[in-house]
Amino acid sequence: MSVVTIWLLCGVIGLALELILPGLIVLFFGCGALLTGIATWIFPSLQIEGQLIVFVVSSVVLLLVFRKMLRNRFFNNSKESDDELADEYIGKTAVALTDFANGHGEVEFKGSKWEALSADEIRKGDTVVISSRESIKLTVEKK
Repeated sequence: MSVVTIWLLCGVIGLALELILPGLIVLFFGCGALLTGIATWIFPSLQIEGQLIVFVVSSVVLLLVFRKMLRNRFFNNSKESDDELADEYIGKTAVALTDFANGHGEVEFKGSKWEALSADEIRKGDTVVISSRESIKLTVEKK
């Protein structure tokens, strides 16, 4: 097996491992190995020291330049996403399924039962307005 084939194989394995391992790190080392394989194919006299330099430099440069951009694009937990989800709930009406005791109760919203919190006195069957959502709990006010 030639050196070029080994570098290319390492690159493909690195890319495949990124599917299993989270974090967008192995991807860049896989790309570095592919670039090293291409460099070794173009410059067959490139010694192992040169190959290692190409691998390390290309991997680190790719990591530093593209990781943040790719994480923002594919794994973005931005405020915009939270605001879009909040718009789906805030200001909408729900129906109380239980009397609220100590500010806690249950409401039905869009066909689903939700735990809810309220400072108002709410009885079963009352219509409420959703004022906020925190994880799986809604905060509601009497309409």
